[in-house]
Amino acid sequence: MRPIQAPREQLPPLELRRLRDLDLDEPPSEGHPAHIASASGIAKRGDFVYVVGDDLLAIGVFELARGGPGTARRVFAAGADVGEEPDKPDLEGLTSLPPVDGEPNGGLLGIGSGSKPSRDRGFYWSFAPDGSLAGEPRTVGLRPVYEAMRAELGGDINIEGAAVLGSRLWLLHRGNEGGSPNTVAEFELGDLSRTLRQDLVIEPDELAEMHAYQLGEVDGVPLCFSDATALTEDLVCFSASAESDDGEIHGSVVGTIRTDGSVRRLRTIDPRWKVEGVHATIDSGVIDFVFVCDQDDSETPSPLLSATMPIERELDEDRA
Repeated sequence: MRPIQAPREQLPPLELRRLRDLDLDEPPSEGHPAHIASASGIAKRGDFVYVVGDDLLAIGVFELARGGPGTARRVFAAGADVGEEPDKPDLEGLTSLPPVDGEPNGGLLGIGSGSKPSRDRGFYWSFAPDGSLAGEPRTVGLRPVYEAMRAELGGDINIEGAAVLGSRLWLLHRGNEGGSPNTVAEFELGDLSRTLRQDLVIEPDELAEMHAYQLGEVDGVPLCFSDATALTEDLVCFSASAESDDGEIHGSVVGTIRTDGSVRRLRTIDPRWKVEGVHATIDSGVIDFVFVCDQDDSETPSPLLSATMPIERELDEDRA
């Protein structure tokens, strides 16, 4: 793997605005409150916003135009108590896949962190034409490729984000596990589409490339990936946080990465928020963000937050 350094923008922290709380119309499972308190990933298709929580076997579905509480939709069958080890699925990455063979509307891909063997799984759920969920979710096996990644990194892994960039799926490893660096693992979408049609198990030979990233520090604590989302076919937006060994968050940033692996931007976020998930689009000369946060309080709903950041033509993608 080739290490890639990231520059830091000398700008004020990006200001975030609260859009709503991630409350649900009913508890996602017995013993859980009627909200998502541990939001870890976000994806959007049409009017539908999808959110995963790392202690849930369900996702939250929120309709922006309709408003009101979201709905919990189960993605895995229940095992033991949902929030207890080793059955906690630790879903961290969530992304929308484009249409592929057999999936004319694309679908929603959720990824487990891989931080324990019980977390070596994900799910795929087809989209209807309007962006809602169609049919039933399918479990995706990740253990074979996660074992290959552990061997490459020389230790544990912690997948925190997923995004589609051009013809590839990117998985982002948070570089605070076992001393390994922040890493992007790339997979060809063509291989993934065959997997979805066949055995639903991602094999090591589907792993195309891996790249290591150094994102700098906040208060001496390394910044590590927390999520990612595609902006264009050749530009990914990511979030990262500096979390010390005692769990204290020293700050978060957003940045962009080009297809050549170069980190183009790195901007700090209002330090009140522990950003865990990001969705972003380009609109009228700005990058329009939606974030979810995990504030480490099970009794309080995670917030949905928004922000905008002007496009810098010399830093962002050429067509912006």
